[in-house]
Amino acid sequence: MLKATGLLAAALLLISPGAAYSRSQAKPTTLVWANGTIADFAQDGNQIAWASVVDKKGACKNQVWIRLLGPKKQKLLTKRTGPTCSIHPAFDSVREYGTALVLAGKQALWTITTRGEFKSDHDYLVTSSYGGHGDVLIDDLVYFYPDGDRLRGIAGDSSTLVYGVESTVVDENENPTYGGGVERVTGVSKVAVPGAPPPAMLAASGNRVAIVVAETGWLDPGSPATVAVKDAVTGADIGSFSPAGEPLALAFSPSVVAVLESTAGGRRIEFRTPAGALLRRVAVPAKATALSITNKRAVFRVGKSIRTVRVAAGVSNTVATAENAPIGLSIEGTRVAWAENVKRHGVLRGRIRAITIR
Repeated sequence: MLKATGLLAAALLLISPGAAYSRSQAKPTTLVWANGTIADFAQDGNQIAWASVVDKKGACKNQVWIRLLGPKKQKLLTKRTGPTCSIHPAFDSVREYGTALVLAGKQALWTITTRGEFKSDHDYLVTSSYGGHGDVLIDDLVYFYPDGDRLRGIAGDSSTLVYGVESTVVDENENPTYGGGVERVTGVSKVAVPGAPPPAMLAASGNRVAIVVAETGWLDPGSPATVAVKDAVTGADIGSFSPAGEPLALAFSPSVVAVLESTAGGRRIEFRTPAGALLRRVAVPAKATALSITNKRAVFRVGKSIRTVRVAAGVSNTVATAENAPIGLSIEGTRVAWAENVKRHGVLRGRIRAITIR
């Protein structure tokens, strides 16, 4: 566990003056070519997963695959008779509403979102695993303005899959009451994380979950925020803190919680321990996005540029440049991986790319 004490704590609390970028970049390798284009990508341990949009006669348009990198075996998780094939629209039209796919070990959780259909919004939560027998619908969140439930993020790591729910109830005088919480996926069902507050966003690490708390409904831009860290099984409090800026993205590793935030002075990443102690703040470019973290490094992107930051040193480097916009960029150990859609033989197709960093 990374712990800031004595002189080390004083050193870690120094604010990084800016980013320094390396001229050397790694050459990415292709882990897999997908059928069709890729809408989202996730990795955990020695597994990767992707959501594909396949435009092929007789094939289901929405597909989710998982691949075991060790034995190089992969499996289609979605079945023609399952919910993923029968719900519309396709994955490629839901990305604007947030992450569509996360992975915990060999089990995946993904979302299919419809907006305005039959005057209501639906967020469908679907799961399946490498050893399972097809995809299963575990929740259908319905929001009929101004009442109902809305999805506020999904996250996965190790054996933990969670998703956030914001609930709104409006009384006869049009006064809203906000509620909600965090649900944990257990097999093909769900259970509430005890005492978890309604989230604006969330991230998972091991059996814990970090939550950007939505105090009064969806977190308003510029409003003060609180990040709470809880045990995803028992609901026990691990720690909490208030980021200095407006949270834009959240990432979580066993020893570090990272918040990409917007401040009056620009964007930066704030690193904290799960208990809430400040480790470091590092300035990043104004268009930084897609945050992911291990105990040692954070990874993010600026356009097609893939960059890392060392937690202990606050040094930022460009490690690779994608050919097209990186999708689902994340770091797992020393592996940085992402998906991208590129022309191959004149047809747009998705591929999973990876580099190794030390």
